[in-house]
Amino acid sequence: MHLSGQAHDVDPDDLMKVAIAVEFLHNFTLVHDDIMDGDKTRHGQPTVHQQWDASTAILSGDGLFVLSQLILTGLPPIIHQRFNEVTLAVCEGQGMDKEFEHDASITMGQYLIMIGKKTGSLLGLCAELGALLGGVNKEDAHHLFEFGLNLGLAFQIQDDFLEIFGDESTMGKSLGSDIREGKQTALTILAREKHPDNWRAFIDTSPSISDYQSYFEANNIQAEGERVIHHYIEKARQGLDRIQEEKQDHLNQFATMILKRKF
Repeated sequence: MHLSGQAHDVDPDDLMKVAIAVEFLHNFTLVHDDIMDGDKTRHGQPTVHQQWDASTAILSGDGLFVLSQLILTGLPPIIHQRFNEVTLAVCEGQGMDKEFEHDASITMGQYLIMIGKKTGSLLGLCAELGALLGGVNKEDAHHLFEFGLNLGLAFQIQDDFLEIFGDESTMGKSLGSDIREGKQTALTILAREKHPDNWRAFIDTSPSISDYQSYFEANNIQAEGERVIHHYIEKARQGLDRIQEEKQDHLNQFATMILKRKF
């Protein structure tokens, strides 16, 4: 958000308002996501429903969303419109995520649509709103949304990767939690599509996290996952070619940070 806004000489006060609104939106989704998934911790701390109860968590999440709307008061209508359009997309993506659980027929294409809505659209919004506040035309703003969308795809696939190969103390949660909950991840879909018979036989053994690590490494799923992450990072960077060169540097640095993140 700030990198996009700074690149377009946005008023710092307006930029801060929108950044806070997006952060409230993000936390609203996390609080509700934790309830739906039954997660007990996030970043090593008790989740809201675990610390208090589900009713308190639901109302807290709802309150965060209302606050995000109030903070945007007085800003141009296009800011409100895009904020709410993306909020709806995030909710749709979360619904797809829950629907996909334990469904071995989900393809990589369906998975990419889901994470594009749930994660990619939110990062796209951050890049887009900073530009819209700076008065750019809709076409250039859309290019920045696509930049953030592709970064979001890379971010979520990287998250799936770290969920298996990351460090628990850094991640703040136990490794393999998504797989144990039956969620579709980039690595499990790649494994299922590349070696369906082997994958079914492997799953039937009730594998441990170290078994998953060994399987993904031995069957080149780890390498394929890394290739997909790099693909979307590069696609995001290519999208920046459509905006002025002097506005690209900080956004390119952010793409590199996504690629190197460890949690």
